[in-house]
Amino acid sequence: MIYNNVLDLIGNTPIVKLNKILPSYINKNIFVKLEGYNPGGSSKDRVAKNIIEMAEKEGKLKEGGTIVESSSGNLAIGLSLVAKQKGYNMICVIDPKISDVNLSLIKALGAETIMVEQPDESGNYLKARIKMAQQLASSVQSGFWPNQYNTPYNPGAYSETLAREVFQDFKGKLDWIICSVGTAGLVTGLSRGLKKLIPTIKTLAVDAKGSVIFGTPPKVRHIIGMGNAIVPGNLDLSLYDKITHVGDAEAFRTTRDLAVKEGLVVGGSSGATVYAALELAKEISEESNILAVLPDRGDRYYNTLFSNEWLDDRKIDIQVDRKNDGIVFYT
Repeated sequence: MIYNNVLDLIGNTPIVKLNKILPSYINKNIFVKLEGYNPGGSSKDRVAKNIIEMAEKEGKLKEGGTIVESSSGNLAIGLSLVAKQKGYNMICVIDPKISDVNLSLIKALGAETIMVEQPDESGNYLKARIKMAQQLASSVQSGFWPNQYNTPYNPGAYSETLAREVFQDFKGKLDWIICSVGTAGLVTGLSRGLKKLIPTIKTLAVDAKGSVIFGTPPKVRHIIGMGNAIVPGNLDLSLYDKITHVGDAEAFRTTRDLAVKEGLVVGGSSGATVYAALELAKEISEESNILAVLPDRGDRYYNTLFSNEWLDDRKIDIQVDRKNDGIVFYT
């Protein structure tokens, strides 16, 4: 198939059924939506494209404008990709937790980066990053701050595209969707869109242990792309039927297991989402079709969650068989 430009590659990502990772006693159908097949490597490409195009329509972003956003991860990459293709300048406000891979990708896509240095009492930088992004956007000529945590165009990206794709693929025969929660755009947008198309569908929202989104106390966490140090404005509790929290060890163990058993190299938030799907499958008795949305691919995590040294430095024990170089798990 021939496309006019790289932005036409955003969306229509594949769905794969899980097979070997499921214990023999689980007879549910668990599928995964592989958002890492977007050109920037994550579901945030959808958000970046939608935010920029809506800002253009509303006159908030004009020719030669500069987009400024707080992100050290996938949205920074997605915005950098879309901004460059549309002729805008891009400034990503980042922090010291950014991975070398993400930093290199952002710069490779032509974006400028500005680092904040001072964390809050929980070791997080989000509040400082948001403040910096807001200040920069108001100080540069034709600046635009997307404000991913509160803009309706974040969840709108998923309710308009992802929900329709899922509905068409399953022809409406889907019982549960499972999404990780960070900015809450994905879980809110997809749930809102699918509940209109499939009124009986249920949503499981997956947060990181140590995140404050659902009222639990903050602590240090290492999963990238899920969890938050603030409660995002895009959160809509009325859309979620069940909420669960997953820790670093469970998420990273499942992420590695997905690579070995299913051939799916994905990120830590994807591992957390599949872990939650497996736990849900144990709890429900009826036959069900379950879809877990995997936000990104794993190539940007080779030197973090796929590194035994990185895990050891952070004292994260995932019960790895060291004789097999951190790949085969005790089951």
